[in-house]
Amino acid sequence: MDKAFKLSKGEITRLIPDLGFAFVTDKIAVDGRKVDYMFRNEPESEGDSGWVFYGGGETQDYIDDPNNTSLLSLNTIANYDPEIIGFLTYPPGTEIERKPDGRLQVISGDVDEPKVILQTPVGPGVVHVTDGWSFSADDLLLRRVDGDSLVLWRPGITLWISVYNSDNPDIESRMDTLLEHASPDRTDLQRSGSDQLGKMSYRLVETVEGQNQSAVYMFGFGKTKEIHLSVYFDDESFLGHINKIWDTLTYTGL
Repeated sequence: MDKAFKLSKGEITRLIPDLGFAFVTDKIAVDGRKVDYMFRNEPESEGDSGWVFYGGGETQDYIDDPNNTSLLSLNTIANYDPEIIGFLTYPPGTEIERKPDGRLQVISGDVDEPKVILQTPVGPGVVHVTDGWSFSADDLLLRRVDGDSLVLWRPGITLWISVYNSDNPDIESRMDTLLEHASPDRTDLQRSGSDQLGKMSYRLVETVEGQNQSAVYMFGFGKTKEIHLSVYFDDESFLGHINKIWDTLTYTGL
């Protein structure tokens, strides 16, 4: 049976990486409601995310009728309700419901927040990182928090970003110290600075699992903050994108 889905294929955009498929009721996919309740089962097969999504108001008779449910990719379901994105890496056994104030919240006990949390993508345009740091990107970048780092990526390029505090207001000395600990194999060193903002970058070819991996390490220095960007890329065609990040890296904090 062909359904009149609320969103057409042309309206679906890339919000998250491919994480498999999930069951979603027509309250969401046809009627356009936000997710009211979601839970994750143990996946039963490859491509099965284990997630099931309800829009609220589904009776047992409604649920028992397979015509009222569709199997869609998690990326498609996230287009219906982007608020689910931050919960998609939670483990099987997780239950989440929408509270009266409109927020989705984990309601199952004994569930630890996962190390990796997906977020909505950023770009193209100005990307606001945190603590006053920003830069411009040419393309849409998927986004996740991975431990203490922010990770932005698309096919062929990945940025690992960390922000630090510093109690040393001398930007030049901090740049010198960091450079002293940098790899002696670095190339293409760039360095610029003022009393308010210092920047430094260099290229490095590393060996990862027996393969060469090209990288640009980029650093920004404010009076009390630092940003470190490790940019891994597949080939030289990405250097224009990386140079734009370098040129537009800005700090507006104190």
